[in-house]
Amino acid sequence: MILLLLLAAAVAHPVGGAPSAAAPLDYPFLMDEAIDGGRIIQAEAMLAQWRAEAGTTDRPRIDIATARLALEKRRDGEAAAQFTALINSGMADCRVDEGLGIAMVRLGQPQQALEPLRRAVAACADRWRAWNALAVAYDHAESWALSSAAYERAFQLTNKPEKILNNYGLSLLKQRQADKASAIFDKAHELVPDDAGVTANRDAAYVLSGRDIRRSAGDSADTWARRLSHAGQVALQAGDRAKAQAYLSRAVTEADNFVPEAAAALASMENGKR
Repeated sequence: MILLLLLAAAVAHPVGGAPSAAAPLDYPFLMDEAIDGGRIIQAEAMLAQWRAEAGTTDRPRIDIATARLALEKRRDGEAAAQFTALINSGMADCRVDEGLGIAMVRLGQPQQALEPLRRAVAACADRWRAWNALAVAYDHAESWALSSAAYERAFQLTNKPEKILNNYGLSLLKQRQADKASAIFDKAHELVPDDAGVTANRDAAYVLSGRDIRRSAGDSADTWARRLSHAGQVALQAGDRAKAQAYLSRAVTEADNFVPEAAAALASMENGKR
């Protein structure tokens, strides 16, 4: 057994022979991995190296990576222009359609996002980001059955289920299904208990479903006060003045520091402006 291991090592590392050439880096694969993983600094460095080493045949793939990196950095207008230019040049790639669709959703143009996102999921049915963005676009169109199906598909594919759950919860709130939304946000909160956005959406669902929000063990007095203030303003927008006043008053009295939003909302209520 020892002899076999030594022979294997000798084959792997030949003595006295010329070192084997290093395999070329698979830049397209590595860039996709870095961007999908949110590793922006690594992706930027890799893209610069790829550009320095690239031949002319690499240019289209570099352009895709450049646009995808802009999208990951939330430079949505820039990314949309780059993806559009790629499509207009005849580029057929589900990452390009997905990127354009996501950018258009973020830019507040969900209707324009539908066509590229549908192309993306038709060509690459395993792209959870495309399914998620398509679901959001369907939400804006109030195509609830289609959005629900798209969220379900995205959830089956993703390794970040909290993002899908949060968006689906917001979809249910838009449909005035606060009880169902509360259950969805509960699941999201279990996965990311420190995510302020998920917590705020969960609190809103609780208020709208007639439940009381609960203080988390890790909430400081000021964090809890901000949550109470937000809950009060949700109740106020829903027309429940009694609940709004109760939450806003607690936000003012239970905080260590001044909470201007709660104080301003209370003053407006007392002056009869709301």
